[in-house]
Amino acid sequence: MELKELRKEIDTVDEALTALFLRRMALSREIGRIKAERGLPLRVPEREKELLARRREQAGELADYAEALYDTLLSLSRRYQEDTWNTD
Repeated sequence: MELKELRKEIDTVDEALTALFLRRMALSREIGRIKAERGLPLRVPEREKELLARRREQAGELADYAEALYDTLLSLSRRYQEDTWNTD
């Protein structure tokens, strides 16, 4: 495959990733709302640890990269929840 074709395919993947990111953040926002209403903590370390373990397993030889990606996603999700539902 030529460089131009590969870049076009990456653009397609990036569009899909952005759509999925927006959906994930919308779901995260809703989870943050529920947690705020119920007085639950935003961060649940056990849940994050389980999620990271599943994604590492799924990613195989790219496990370290997948973990870095999901560390970032989790951090962004928490920040979005805090920005949206912080009543201070």
